[in-house]
Amino acid sequence: MTGSYTYQYPRPGLTVDAVIVADGRRPEVLLIKRKNDPFAGSWALPGGFVDENETLDHAAARELEEETGLSAEQGLMTQVGAFGDPGRDPRGWCVSVAYAALVPANREVQGADDADEAKQWWPLDQLPKPLAFDHKLILRTAFRHLAGNPGPSSATVTALKQAAEALEGSWQQQ
Repeated sequence: MTGSYTYQYPRPGLTVDAVIVADGRRPEVLLIKRKNDPFAGSWALPGGFVDENETLDHAAARELEEETGLSAEQGLMTQVGAFGDPGRDPRGWCVSVAYAALVPANREVQGADDADEAKQWWPLDQLPKPLAFDHKLILRTAFRHLAGNPGPSSATVTALKQAAEALEGSWQQQ
């Protein structure tokens, strides 16, 4: 059956965000500096809008590569949550599906697409303020998820848990 379907209900924009943590002696998270509004000049997670007929996994990998030059190997990133609180994006109603991954330390990144700068790995205990959108909430959720999975070093697990606690209750845009 083919045809056109319309609904009387509003639909949100759909985006993806990627939390990439370097597993090293001092764990760091990858952030990009936004080139465009909203939040131009602010630090944010790599991410963007999902294209029509694109899977969420592919969109997350595409946005990560476009904005940082990092290639997401198959199965590297896992979903950690969906975020759709009203007002999270000043452009309108947007829901973001967040992904997270641990990568080896010393990965080179480069800015591209709508990222002004993407060469910033930030220590988990020294995140810039403020972050764009609701990215503190996404980071907190991703850090908890990564800390609970097998794989990270004990130093990284400790740093992830401490960073998640530090972000507790402070996730709203400042």
